[in-house]
Amino acid sequence: MVKPPPDPYTSLYDLISFYLRFLRIQKNLRQHDVAEILGCSIGQVSKYETGEKQLDSADCIKLDNAWKTGGLFSILLFYARLGPDPTWPQRVKRFQRAGVEHKILNTTFIPIPFQTEDYARALLHAGYVAGNVLDVDGAVARRMELQAAILDGDPQIWLLLDTPGLRPMGSREMMRSQLDRVLELSQALHISVRILPDAATPHIAVDGSFWWTSLPRRRLMVFAGGALEVGRVIDDQAAALRAGLQFDRLAARAWNEDQTREHLMRLREDA
Repeated sequence: MVKPPPDPYTSLYDLISFYLRFLRIQKNLRQHDVAEILGCSIGQVSKYETGEKQLDSADCIKLDNAWKTGGLFSILLFYARLGPDPTWPQRVKRFQRAGVEHKILNTTFIPIPFQTEDYARALLHAGYVAGNVLDVDGAVARRMELQAAILDGDPQIWLLLDTPGLRPMGSREMMRSQLDRVLELSQALHISVRILPDAATPHIAVDGSFWWTSLPRRRLMVFAGGALEVGRVIDDQAAALRAGLQFDRLAARAWNEDQTREHLMRLREDA
């Protein structure tokens, strides 16, 4: 069954996907012809047309040149990047589940792969109070299922946690259990946990958190945002590579893994 094109009224990204298919059909071309223009597989073209993947800057330039659009695809992508993508929650969860490597920079709380159920419940209850979460129990269950999916297969996970992200989010007992969870995961060979000390400020994390993901076949994705239900998914490979490099440079200013574990154990004793 052929998946229908996305609704062009949903977002500019969906408009790009819709218009890609529209122009291809107008020009009486097959997906194979578009694949040759972009230098990719037919399957990838199909995902571009259904909105499962986004064209990046290089793709848009190739289409604009081949079809003499006057730069239409590049212009649409430019404006799409200026605003939020309403489909980001579904896309982010799909990427997180499929990722084989994650670089997580978090400044405000302990991220999903490391959360205990009680810690997750405290965060989601805050969302309930704000009117963003309707069913706390259901949201907790979904978060724990997502956590299990992310950790399945032992993906490489690199966590950089800014010190404000370790602030108490509940009772002393709950925070001790949460710190125990982080310490336990930090011992795994495929997981690295490092803390950014106050001495490292100012740094780019002051402007917000992001989650970099490498998918199978080395496709890169970056997610930034999340506050007030607004987020942005970066599918452009050049931009994603730059984000990964920024993460690595910031990691050079963090405590090493042993120093981080010592700090976490002190926090646990003081909690």
